[in-house]
Amino acid sequence: MLQSLQHYLEARLSTEGAGNIKPDHFAELAGRLLASGVLWRDYSKPEAQAYDAAVQCEQLLREYFAAIGFVLTHDLDAMLFRLYPPGGTGDGEDDGVKKLKARLSPTFVAACVALRFLYTEGLTGKRELIDEQLVISLEELSQAVVSLLGHALPASASERLALLRDLKKHRIVRFHEGDDAGHMDMLLGVLRPVMSFVSDEALEDALALAKQAAQNRRARAPKATPAPATDTPVDNEGGA
Repeated sequence: MLQSLQHYLEARLSTEGAGNIKPDHFAELAGRLLASGVLWRDYSKPEAQAYDAAVQCEQLLREYFAAIGFVLTHDLDAMLFRLYPPGGTGDGEDDGVKKLKARLSPTFVAACVALRFLYTEGLTGKRELIDEQLVISLEELSQAVVSLLGHALPASASERLALLRDLKKHRIVRFHEGDDAGHMDMLLGVLRPVMSFVSDEALEDALALAKQAAQNRRARAPKATPAPATDTPVDNEGGA
């Protein structure tokens, strides 16, 4: 059984792309995607090489992951692969994306939505993009999370740094872990892959839900009771 599977992989790889991806290289690519969940060509030279190799055997990678319930997506514009784990019911690429996002923490999702909003401002000229990267402070991200979604980043610097590391793992931000890591004045580079990680529809839905939640909170808030009216005494002394 194992030997026949090996023969099948060798036969398929000989016809995929230029036919120069070997089974051990295919296994390395699959393992890398399973470990990190992402391959972005612009992230680093080793990742660019891995991405180019994955493009050559993309169909076989899709079939391999589909057999174990995973969903592999390819953003051609950003030159990025993402691997979404199985879970729940339903099939298809969109379902796979929804499954992953449903299991992310509310704080992570709020940060992603806010970063997507800020990056869109860069694309529309409201903010400056340099080499497709938007530079902001952690304070700016915090303000966006609060104003857009009524959420808040973690209170401690260590928890904020853990959140940033998760965002970095998904190729959404880039930053330097210096002495200011996790503090509000640290700088972040918001990266192009945020556009595919949070779709236009997801951004619109998140903002609409946040607006509705704010309206509900205002409706439930106790209304101030007006002070009772009092008669102003009239001083008739000295009158005609």
